[in-house]
Amino acid sequence: MKLFMTVAGVLCAVSLALLAPTAYAANKVDIFIYTDTVQWIGDAQAKEEAEILADELKGKDGIGELILHGPAKTVEAWTKKHTVDNGHHMIVMFGDVPPEIYDVGVDAKKETVAERFLDAGNTFANCADYFFWGKGGRNKEGGIQNMMDIPGMVQWDDNTAMKVTKEGKKLTPTLDDYATDRPFHVDQLENDWELEIAFATDSGTQKSDRCDPCIVHNTKTNGRLIQFYQTANQDDPKGEVIAEIILNYYLETVGALDVDPQNKLPTLWGDIKQRR
Repeated sequence: MKLFMTVAGVLCAVSLALLAPTAYAANKVDIFIYTDTVQWIGDAQAKEEAEILADELKGKDGIGELILHGPAKTVEAWTKKHTVDNGHHMIVMFGDVPPEIYDVGVDAKKETVAERFLDAGNTFANCADYFFWGKGGRNKEGGIQNMMDIPGMVQWDDNTAMKVTKEGKKLTPTLDDYATDRPFHVDQLENDWELEIAFATDSGTQKSDRCDPCIVHNTKTNGRLIQFYQTANQDDPKGEVIAEIILNYYLETVGALDVDPQNKLPTLWGDIKQRR
């Protein structure tokens, strides 16, 4: 009888432990930082900014596999592997989209690897030149128009003044007012695309026609485009700001952070380290 009671007690304790609240393990975001080809930024500067970004992300809650200086020869396989529904994985680019996954001229009549990745609910982030323009004008205006299925979308307007929004001041403390050369044209969004959040805009508020940095979101596919400092050869804190966007906003928004069910609060990260 004593043995039975002991065993029963142990089983009860184990059952209670299993039922006790534990931290919710979310799906981590894998990130491929592509620097093989760049535009409107030198190779050395792009690598430095990529390394700043990687240093800030390493070991953080919500971050999974991190590929730094991901080479073009592996980007296609990585992108296909990560084309999973609502994976929220991300490719970060420095002014050029790898032709291995996106070339409008070659792939005009078929869905590209990049399109499938985005349409599955994943994310592209870009700085320096025009989003999806392609080195040497490979895709031109058709790059972003085809990716978003918005025929009239363009990203012109050199030296457009950007004012940091209230949200930007809170989430991206490194970001200051500046001038961008290829802002996102919020007033041209359509086909399920909407502005999710702007960290800086031409008005300094979320109600604006132009933004950079900002995130646009397809409410149907869950795909996202993040642009930050689309500027021509400027010494902007690109690595720090995209790190702040990812750590202080993106990971929580896509549900990648571990959450304590007792207080329902995700892990939050402090200020990004000072620039090198």
